[in-house]
Amino acid sequence: MTRRTARHRSSRTGWFGHGRTRALLSAGLLLGTGAVATSAYWTDREVAQGVSVRSGELHIDLEDNEQAKPETITDWPDLNLTGMADGDTRAALMTVSNNSIGDATLSYGVKAAATNPLGAALRATVRQGGSINAGTCVGGSLVGGASVPLNGFDEAVSAHLGPGQSHDLCIQVRLPSPSGVLANATSAVTFTFPARQEQ
Repeated sequence: MTRRTARHRSSRTGWFGHGRTRALLSAGLLLGTGAVATSAYWTDREVAQGVSVRSGELHIDLEDNEQAKPETITDWPDLNLTGMADGDTRAALMTVSNNSIGDATLSYGVKAAATNPLGAALRATVRQGGSINAGTCVGGSLVGGASVPLNGFDEAVSAHLGPGQSHDLCIQVRLPSPSGVLANATSAVTFTFPARQEQ
């Protein structure tokens, strides 16, 4: 009887110890799995060299005002619109140059504005590379339409200007007949050449 009790206790103790060991191993396995999952991060980096940036300055010049700032011509005697009568046409050449600092290619356009009823009656024609023949612009490439209202004229010049390059624009202004404008009427006419860097 004493032997049976001893055998029973011995068998039970061995089984309990084995089960406890398995429980601890299982817990350790779960912790290990969690640790592996939180460390699964990857990083990478690529470097591109040989790219440089150089500062510059965009500058568009009109006529012979090289590097003058702001680029404004208050007296353009070549286009004298004083004393125009119905049917008159006046034309002049304007040289537009790219004198930017640095290797800046630019594009530009031509805008025009005119005040009062006289300004509203005026018509404009602009030609890139054109010339003057008998007071009108001929040849070259037409910028916008021909004989369009001067007030509100806003057209881009198709060709770009590289550093040191220039374009000759022929600008023609006409007062149609009949214009309906009274004698001694006045108008303030302004031409603007907005430019932007292309590269």
